[in-house]
Amino acid sequence: MGSYHYASTSQFVFAAVDPNPKPTAAAAHRPPKTIVQIPITSPSEETAAARIQAALRGHMVRRHVAAVRSADAEATRLERLLRRQETVDAVRGDERERARFSEALMAALLRLDAVPGHYPAVRDARRAVSRRVVGLQEVFDAVVAAPEAQTCGVPASLEQVLEGIWGAGDPTAMAAVQDGRRGSCWGRFFGGA
Repeated sequence: MGSYHYASTSQFVFAAVDPNPKPTAAAAHRPPKTIVQIPITSPSEETAAARIQAALRGHMVRRHVAAVRSADAEATRLERLLRRQETVDAVRGDERERARFSEALMAALLRLDAVPGHYPAVRDARRAVSRRVVGLQEVFDAVVAAPEAQTCGVPASLEQVLEGIWGAGDPTAMAAVQDGRRGSCWGRFFGGA
């Protein structure tokens, strides 16, 4: 019986194979080959099932954590936008901008709501990010509801809005604000009453 060999010169060469090869001098000096049996044990069905389930759980946790991270990144982006004075002006002045920003916050919450909380680590991460987004919604609502009359027609900054939500730190600042409200805007601007 023969076999075909492919040579690098792109030619096929037929080589005859002798079924009973004669031992050569080099083969006569080699020690005889010993065959060692290697035991192959397959794991039990329970062990195999446990490994498959662990791999699946790991995959699911990584997928859910990635979804929570993307929602967290979106919340960070929205927080950065809300800190900008241009955004505050836009949401106060334009109903469409207000609706767009509110819908973006709700979309982040809905994305978080779609992540199942079967695993404790995922559940805790989801809870933390959803609380952050709800806090952003409260700040957004306070920015929208903040009256512009307190600042003489100039919208308040985010820090002033946050002070209004969580209360002022010292009573003297509140007294100064109350005194400032008594006079006209131009009077306060030029330092008069």
